[in-house]
Amino acid sequence: MTNRTLCLLVFCSGFLALQGCLSSSTGFESIRIFLDSNADAIVLEGEAGSKVLVSPSLQGRIMTAKVGSVESTGLVPQKTISEGEAHEHFNNFGGLDRFWIGPEAGQYGVYFPKGAKELTRDNWQVPASFDKGAFEVMEKTEQRILLRKKIDVTNLLGVEFETMVTREIGLIPSASLGAELGIELPAGVSYIGCYSDNQLTNTGSDWDPKSGLIGIWILGMINASDEAVVIAPFKTLAGDGKSPYNDNYFGKVDEDRLKIIDNAVIFRGDARKVGKFGLSQRRTTGLAGSFDFDKNLLTVAKFSVPETMERYGNSSWEVNQEAPYAGDVFQSYNNGNNDKPTEVAADAFFELESASPVRVLKKGESISHRHATFHFQGSREELEKLAGQLLGVSLEKIEDAMWPAGPDGPRPAGS
Repeated sequence: MTNRTLCLLVFCSGFLALQGCLSSSTGFESIRIFLDSNADAIVLEGEAGSKVLVSPSLQGRIMTAKVGSVESTGLVPQKTISEGEAHEHFNNFGGLDRFWIGPEAGQYGVYFPKGAKELTRDNWQVPASFDKGAFEVMEKTEQRILLRKKIDVTNLLGVEFETMVTREIGLIPSASLGAELGIELPAGVSYIGCYSDNQLTNTGSDWDPKSGLIGIWILGMINASDEAVVIAPFKTLAGDGKSPYNDNYFGKVDEDRLKIIDNAVIFRGDARKVGKFGLSQRRTTGLAGSFDFDKNLLTVAKFSVPETMERYGNSSWEVNQEAPYAGDVFQSYNNGNNDKPTEVAADAFFELESASPVRVLKKGESISHRHATFHFQGSREELEKLAGQLLGVSLEKIEDAMWPAGPDGPRPAGS
């Protein structure tokens, strides 16, 4: 290392708020220093050097995690964060686990102005009550943080909802993998697990399904890669000839980007073309994930799914939905640059998302939703076994389906 390079690294570490250093600060410690300077940062120490980073100031997000040789699994858009809460439609501060409220769209959606006649990117707006402002830290230990924030929203019909939200964020030790996922951590595999346990309490008037209901929506932004694939196992339903997934969000997803392998939906996580799909309560297994073939990183998301059938808010972008309570439990979104589909989006991420039901809550009643994220990084052989155990898929089959030219063949851009 030259003296000039050393000086540059020291300069960037000391002045991470400067835009020129933002894009180069991808290590976990660099991200922590940056967030300490521009927001706040709480580090939860896992096993064997694995870590999770939480920012109460950035709306209570779990920002990212370090596991094995992967320094940061979650998107941390430093330029956007350094600009503050000044963005017109959405302060996209990234994060491996962020709290939102759903549904997004339809007559009961809360992301469009009252009385909107059409739903477009121009009038889409994340509600300020959870797009801005910090979550209050109520308790903090070495393994757990409890956060709280008052959040109010208004739906397309003009109906107001007053709520108090709490988020418990914590680590999941490897000793709990048996209870959580029914597995033991293989020797030689690096691991980090974290969760958010979210509670939304109605602090206003009683809710009425005829005028809209709301629920919890957790979204995790994971760093995209040309070799990343989302994996969503689904239940087969005897006699049901319908597609197991729903892609009625931003237009039908291209066949080379979304496929079915055995009993799983696979979907490109390359940040080259906008697309989204979801699984209903009848179809989801309560587990989904992704695999990055370049990093040998297996991610698994586990989320709450009630045993009895319930209402779920529908987030398809229609003003008047025929089935406003037939929404999806699991969703995955891939960011992209539709104007230049051969280029990666400036914010290069895909999402693993889960939602709670929407319920008729009287004043003082609550609904809860838990979303857990598990990262495993290690040899392809061990991760192949884990993917089969947890997601019921073969990584080799996925690779053959997504890249038929073979592992050394070209990775197609956003077609």
